[in-house]
Formats: sequence, C-alpha cells, structure tokens
Amino acid sequence: MTSSMTAAELYQGFSDRLELRWVAGKRMAENRRITATSFDVRPSLAGFLNLIHPNRVQVIGEKELEWLDGLEAKLRWETVARIIDRQPAAIIVAGGQDMPEDLEQSARETDTPLLTSPQPGWRLVNYLEYQISRRLARQVTLHGVFMEIFTIGVLITGDSGTGKSELALELLTRGHRLIADDAPEFTQLTPDNIEGTCPPVLRNCLEVRGLGILNIRRMFGDAAVKASKYLRVIIHLHLPDAEPPGGDRLRGNTSDRQVLDLVIPQISLPVMAGRNLAVMAEAAVRDFMLRMKGFDAAAEFVERHGRLMSD
Repeated sequence: MTSSMTAAELYQGFSDRLELRWVAGKRMAENRRITATSFDVRPSLAGFLNLIHPNRVQVIGEKELEWLDGLEAKLRWETVARIIDRQPAAIIVAGGQDMPEDLEQSARETDTPLLTSPQPGWRLVNYLEYQISRRLARQVTLHGVFMEIFTIGVLITGDSGTGKSELALELLTRGHRLIADDAPEFTQLTPDNIEGTCPPVLRNCLEVRGLGILNIRRMFGDAAVKASKYLRVIIHLHLPDAEPPGGDRLRGNTSDRQVLDLVIPQISLPVMAGRNLAVMAEAAVRDFMLRMKGFDAAAEFVERHGRLMSD
C-alpha cells in the first residue's frame, strides 16, 4: 500500500507549528496528495518555487515574489498558470508576504490549496521536508522485543516459547530499556538508518507468560522505557534442535538479515537449560560494539595463534 498525505492532513499536522492559514482550496484539500513515489521520481516533496522540477509543496518566499513582480504582465500570467497547472499538493506563501492577487484568483478558480504563513520560507522548507519524508518513509512491523542495550538498538527475535519476553524482563532488571514488545514498527528514515518505535496501543507494556501484561514504566520507572532507537543488531533465540550444524567456534553463529533496504547483523543464541541469556545478550552487544570500533576478537586470536605456530 502506497503511503500518502493530503493537503488537509498537512494543514492539520503542521498548522500550529508553522502558523498556516487557509487562503483558497480548502474544500478540495482531501484530493491533493503527496505520495511515497516522490522519494524516487520528481517532483520532490517540498521546496522553494521550482518551475522546471516543481515540488509537491511549493513554498513562495520573499525572493520568489520579487522575481514574480519583475516579470512583464504576459509572462507573469503564464508563470502563474504553469504553477497551477502542475497541480501541486499545496502552495504556501511564506514570510507574511502580501498574497498576489493573480495567484489567489487562480487558486480559487482551480481549487488549488493555497496557504500563507508568517514564518520565513527556509524554516518552512526545512521543517516540511523532514516531517513529510518521515511520514511517507517505508515502514515494516517485525515480531520481537526491541530494546536499548548499552545504548545500542537491539531487536530480540525467536519462535514462540524461546523466552524473548523473559530475556527482556531480565535485561530490564539489569538497567537496560524497553522500546517495544511484540510488534515494533521500523521506519527507514535515511539510507543508513532504520528507526524502531512502539505502536501507541502497546506503549510501556511487556507481555510475559504466566504474568500477563506488565506496565514497565510503572514497575521500573520512566528511565526503563525509551520512545525510539535506531536498529543496529538482531539477537535471534532458537532451540538447540534448530541450531545449524557445524557452527563457527571462533566467531559464533552470526549472519545478516535484510530489514527494508538495510542489512542488519544477526547473532543467534541457542536457548538451553542453565544458560544465562541476559549475560550472553550483553556480551553479544559488547562484542558488536567492539566490532563497530574495528576490533575483532576472533581475528586477533587467529593472528596470535599464527605467530605462536611460526615461532
């Protein structure tokens, strides 16, 4: 399903922050959409007046109005017609500038959403580009528990009955933080970052078999929960029978998992009696942090062993 935002939703979501006011086109605002395809093909999401590659939200500031005022009458009329004919999702006149009569008249005749704001154009463009991109970014819901462990965003996955929630509860008692249980939502904000958040209905909650639903914020305090975090590593729990044969004794059972457009490192931990999974999860995250800094314990061991054999 393609993500989209209408001009009406843009006004409802950002009018207070940007001090937006309707001038024309409010009646048809539900029909003017910004879709996720704007990420891949022109026109782009929001920006200053651009007649060659028009933005879906056209922001007209002081300089743009000066340029329009400098055009001779016929060319100005043709320029305004071109702006309207492109059917932008919305046009915003920024900086508290006087609304051009010809632009307002054309917007009213075509039901083009036209708004005004006293805030400067650069502020509108920066805010709208970020917020609209975030709203329309690709998103996926994964099954598991998303936590912050040693400042790293960690998704704990595994089949039913492998103890994901029990591990999360143990990690909480050790000072780590819960972001989302059961159905964390992941959004790709940039080519290199995927942010994980919790659906509102599940916020602050952790479901543990035998205990039911626990409110983590009430039990452990505000510091035990976090609103969002970038996904950096996945810890996958599996039963011993499901363990792949011939695992690497030096580097452990590591692999990669595709999440949206990113490849996320995955560490598999077998669930066996007597094993302290919380300690193993912490050790896995600490080792991952060292790898991020360029230190590879297995490689150092192999190098040390090679030097010993050569002596």
